[in-house]
Amino acid sequence: MPATADPATANERLDPQEMVVLHRVFRREIPLLADLIEAAAPGDRRRTAVLADHLDLVLGALGEHHEGEDDLLWPKLRERAAPDEDVVARMADQHEAIAGALATATELSHRWRTGADGDTARNLAEALRTLDRHAADHMDDEEEHLLPLMARHITPREWTEVGERGRRSVPKAKLLIFLGAILEDATAQERRLFLSQMPAPARVLWRTLGIRLYDRTIARVRRSDAVVPQV
Repeated sequence: MPATADPATANERLDPQEMVVLHRVFRREIPLLADLIEAAAPGDRRRTAVLADHLDLVLGALGEHHEGEDDLLWPKLRERAAPDEDVVARMADQHEAIAGALATATELSHRWRTGADGDTARNLAEALRTLDRHAADHMDDEEEHLLPLMARHITPREWTEVGERGRRSVPKAKLLIFLGAILEDATAQERRLFLSQMPAPARVLWRTLGIRLYDRTIARVRRSDAVVPQV
């Protein structure tokens, strides 16, 4: 395909706001988990397991999200958006920094789950804050400079492939929890859009089971009464 080609016609233009909504999960959960892990009492294995389980979900989703972009988005954008290739190259370089920070946090998380000790908890919290800085800088840059390129050069179907890959990477038992994490800070319009794209049985499952499951999960993780909006 020529570098100047625009595969997205006016009728199938990608709305990249979905990526912004997904980014909010990582912007919220990573620094919050850093604080919660640092505050956990050494030796409290039950508390450690609760936080480590949630952290595994967040870190796994972040890693798969970026691998999906590496495999499914960057090659297409390099081909189709040649005048802006430096933007794509910068995004790829930022992914390298995030991957290193993610690997460190993941290793420390596994070590903390086993030992539940204070030193590892503090090291893990600092690793998460380092990851948060790398990820936040990247997401800021991506939302400002890359999303306009995606809107011009990536079709809705191609973006859906990235999302489907991410969903397949989430354990089935955690899908409703991650959906709740996505919807928590979404606007009413964004929530309606996300839910409208789900099959009808999945929407029923979310409303009858998912909302309560997410509320209970987040209450355990944060030790709070936070609830996700239902509509």
